[in-house]
Amino acid sequence: MTPRLTLSALFLGLTVLVDARDLPAVSYEKFASEFVSPLSMIPYGKGDQAYLVVDQAGVIHFLDEKGGKPGKAFLDLRKSIVTLKKGFDERGSLGVALHPKFASNKKVYVYYSSPLARKGRKGFDHTAHLSEFKVKSDGTADTTSERVLFTVDQPQWNHDGGNLVFGKDGYLYLGLGDGGNANDLDPKGKPDGGHEKGGNGQSLRRHLGKILRFDVDSGDPYAIPDGNPFKGKDNGLKEIYAWGIRNPWGITVDSKNGDIIVADVGQNRFEEINLLSAGNFGWPRYEGYAAFDQQNPSAPAILKATPAPRDLVAPIIAYPHHDGFGKAPGYGISVTGGHVYRGQAIPGLDGVYLFADWAQSWAGKKYGLYAGIREDRTTWTMQVLPGAKTPAGPISRMIVGFGYDHDGEIYALTNTGKGPSGRNGEIWKITPPK
Repeated sequence: MTPRLTLSALFLGLTVLVDARDLPAVSYEKFASEFVSPLSMIPYGKGDQAYLVVDQAGVIHFLDEKGGKPGKAFLDLRKSIVTLKKGFDERGSLGVALHPKFASNKKVYVYYSSPLARKGRKGFDHTAHLSEFKVKSDGTADTTSERVLFTVDQPQWNHDGGNLVFGKDGYLYLGLGDGGNANDLDPKGKPDGGHEKGGNGQSLRRHLGKILRFDVDSGDPYAIPDGNPFKGKDNGLKEIYAWGIRNPWGITVDSKNGDIIVADVGQNRFEEINLLSAGNFGWPRYEGYAAFDQQNPSAPAILKATPAPRDLVAPIIAYPHHDGFGKAPGYGISVTGGHVYRGQAIPGLDGVYLFADWAQSWAGKKYGLYAGIREDRTTWTMQVLPGAKTPAGPISRMIVGFGYDHDGEIYALTNTGKGPSGRNGEIWKITPPK
């Protein structure tokens, strides 16, 4: 379904990060603070409504064009979401996307974790909603206009995904994790049916572990776009666009060429970045470029890249865990997907995909941000971004998301690792060195 990648596309810092391109150094400038756990930031309007910031704790805030503190609520979902755990949680308000014709139709799409529906699957944790809202004349979302387009029962509280983007094709893409639990398995059979035999990621009768694609401009409540692999077929759910996904934590669209890039959190050995196409990305048959055994998840794997089976789509970037290969270098344990830089302040980063690892970003005090560089049509390389590794000396912060502004500049969104509690969330602009 998609051109297969060369082996060189996979050999991306598995022993040493390559010096494929001289990248400019970066620094960081604090832009906003006093959020709970900001997961994404997108441009919206002007002045004090310049940006929308999705705060995991249940509020999508306005943010002023000069940054500062959270503005008033664009949409308050706190009465609609599940009760979140204070220590760490992956549920909450998770994604927002403006309709491509938002200027005229005033439609916005939101994904959030609601309590388990009355008819939800017994023993499951919650029911997630993909909803459409209309925006009022004052710029805020009209809560009475909510139209629930799609729901999915989630067996566990983690691996929810939740990123929303509109592709250049005008269709809405939603990333869903495999439902939680290690190895995409039911621990001791609980909850019953939480994970299909062989994993939700590979089950074509489950929406979990997938990238879904919707035509929200047709049908009731939506139509299935042409090109969805199982449209008109009986062997898979028609909303599925890509499968074999574990926990997509960051989906972005390159504003220049329309590429959709998905960061997928790995299990014990590898993290990966995928260039989205219709097809099977492997989980839980494969993790990174290596075969995966659900019953033996830490089975030894070699760092030499090997080709994936012909029926799988290989990642464009795969990097090893820092604790999974003995003395071999590792670059984290949980990828945080970012954006392709299309700003003007740092010309040398044009077209570079900026991302991070939750454990090794600023909390690890070692690597800082990462750069994914497209060398040609099929080959990508990975580098540590030069310059400051943290904003200012030791700083114990996890990068949990990224944002961008009207000009294509990119921002790192952080918390202190405490999850959706407190007021520790900050937003940092990526800038040239001072």
